[in-house]
Amino acid sequence: MYTAEKYLWWSEAERKLADEVADFSDNVIRAQINEIERTKKFPWNWFEEMGKKGWYGAFIPEKYGGTGKGIGRTTGFCIVLEEIARGAPVAVDFYETTIYGYSPIVRFGTEKQKKKWLPRLATGELFAAIVITEPFMGSDAANIQTTAVRKGNEYVINGKKRFITLGGIANLYVVYCKTSDDPEDRKNHRHLSTFVVGKGTPGFTVEAIHDPMGRFGSRHAVLNFDEVRVPKENRILNEGDGWKILTDALNIERLGVAAGAVGTSRCAVAATADYVTRRVAFNQTLADIPGVQTMCGDMVTRTNLISLLVYYSAHKMDLGMDVPLGCTIAKVFATQSLMKTVLDAVQCHGGDGYMRNYPTERLMRDSKLIEIGAGANELMQHLVWRLWLKDYLAMRSAGRKPVTRSSISGPAAKKKILDALAEFYCRHPALYMEKEEMMEKLGLTAEDLDKALEAAEAEKLVALYRKRGRIALAKATYTGLKKAKPQKYYNFFPDFVDKEREVF
Repeated sequence: MYTAEKYLWWSEAERKLADEVADFSDNVIRAQINEIERTKKFPWNWFEEMGKKGWYGAFIPEKYGGTGKGIGRTTGFCIVLEEIARGAPVAVDFYETTIYGYSPIVRFGTEKQKKKWLPRLATGELFAAIVITEPFMGSDAANIQTTAVRKGNEYVINGKKRFITLGGIANLYVVYCKTSDDPEDRKNHRHLSTFVVGKGTPGFTVEAIHDPMGRFGSRHAVLNFDEVRVPKENRILNEGDGWKILTDALNIERLGVAAGAVGTSRCAVAATADYVTRRVAFNQTLADIPGVQTMCGDMVTRTNLISLLVYYSAHKMDLGMDVPLGCTIAKVFATQSLMKTVLDAVQCHGGDGYMRNYPTERLMRDSKLIEIGAGANELMQHLVWRLWLKDYLAMRSAGRKPVTRSSISGPAAKKKILDALAEFYCRHPALYMEKEEMMEKLGLTAEDLDKALEAAEAEKLVALYRKRGRIALAKATYTGLKKAKPQKYYNFFPDFVDKEREVF
């Protein structure tokens, strides 16, 4: 039985799905995880059973065999990920990877491609993997070096990929390759393309299988592409659309990673509760010690917050909204919160937390990966800021009145520019004034304002900040301030100042 909150906006089908996956997690995954940990064997029976249940169809439209039936594609995807992660984080690897792998086909594939692959992906007859990371690059996906060269009706792929989850297991590999060396294409992110490569294609081989510190039973491989020929019909969208496809799929992956973090965090909290309510020290259970209560309270708080964040973003995606910011925040906050929670869980277990006969040791090892995968958190934090700032600046600009015709020109325009910058200096002496703000205030078009600012810059009356070669900000120089207003205009002394004794 699903023991976490079922959100008010969930359908009955989504609630039922949560209970079904919880049952599978308890009776299959949790029952076998110790054996998987011991042997590191791939859990084929989990893999195949989930396919039979149709859970791999969560992100596939009903017409191609997807789950459908009142289950939101993103919400259903997150429900499954949360619950199987509660059983064992390793289960997330093959579930999320295959859905993340086929999402480009769902989102951008031709009708022929969808009919060819999606029905068999929905049932688990086929499994997909996403192929991005290389020995030459990681989170800097724009720097992909694996090449795909067009030769007639085929592309020839050469290169190496690593850290490929489901490498060797999957049947279909969605591979991102460089198809152009043109600097303009690189500048405009038109240098990458996306291809579906089938297992068994001549020249396509597994070079190595990694042996990671955690998530035993998962598979992470190095793949080699040596003159691998794929038909152009296996290209998704057009040549040069790879970056667009990649960034779209990353939103799905990041939200999926966060959903898995919810389940793992719930497991850590439950394991801690089981331990601290039974461990007696200083004539009381650990659960009665205030310091332990504080730690456990924080664990519960974090778990509930990341759950709400995940399912709110999932619901927005199911409504057709574009939520790259929400998905990125969810990934960063959920993985950071999870790592703190599993470390606290180990601490609450004391020495037992370091031993393999308790789950906290495994949860700690398994959780570290997702702070790195799907985009390292340090980069994701920068992305959160850029995405938020872009939305904020767009919202702020939307409130400004457009200027289609300049109301002044020539010397009058220069004077008004200096007056505006002088006034701005009095309020914000350290800041530059935005070009759009000046346009609205002065009644100048962008073209006329640029001319006037460049003329003032030539006279050393203003300092300009250019972004991508275009004027973005302006600030009056010392000479400009003197020309604009007399010194008295800039003077400001609060009432508490004794002007006779303090001002000279």
